[in-house]
Amino acid sequence: MRFQNISERRIRGFLTSTAAALTVLTGITACSSDPAGEERGEPVAAHGEAESTARPAEGPLDIVMREKADEGKGFSLRDATDLNRYVSPAHAEKFKVCFEQEKPNLRAVVLFTVRSSETCPPKVGAEWKADATPGVVGMDLRKATDRLLLTGYTPKHIHVDATGGTVSKERSWSYKVCRQSPAAGTPFSADLEPRLVIAASCRKD
Repeated sequence: MRFQNISERRIRGFLTSTAAALTVLTGITACSSDPAGEERGEPVAAHGEAESTARPAEGPLDIVMREKADEGKGFSLRDATDLNRYVSPAHAEKFKVCFEQEKPNLRAVVLFTVRSSETCPPKVGAEWKADATPGVVGMDLRKATDRLLLTGYTPKHIHVDATGGTVSKERSWSYKVCRQSPAAGTPFSADLEPRLVIAASCRKD
């Protein structure tokens, strides 16, 4: 389990950056349909221990993160439900804290969250209805990755292929998504690895 341990100044930058999206772009390749060799991530966390030791907490995630930093504590962000969704620190203002679990030996805390629009579950790891994968075809890459991150997909599980060859990270943000997998409407699963095919402009077949 990895804990963030960062200062107030770094937190401000973290909350306003697209740090998670940089992870997405490290894997931009020329367009290919062969997923062989892709590395799959480890599950975010098991909730067994947390169910008995986590205590109810509340507050906007961005504010709670700053408070923990002021206390000199590291923190780890986790989904409070059974969906194992990624919690994007770059979008912390869109999440709220439901439970926290102290890790005194590490001077750290695990923050279990849901999106601000959701109701906190009755306990950590409660069964939850999965969102549908959003339709991102036609969006620029930055907006598309934001949508996928907020749905709960882990950055390193989002793959980007560029038609016409590899492009720079800087230029790629303005490229449009021409195809996506899984299709829009597919129920979210932490095991899915979205793939976006991007181009400077999408051809109309």
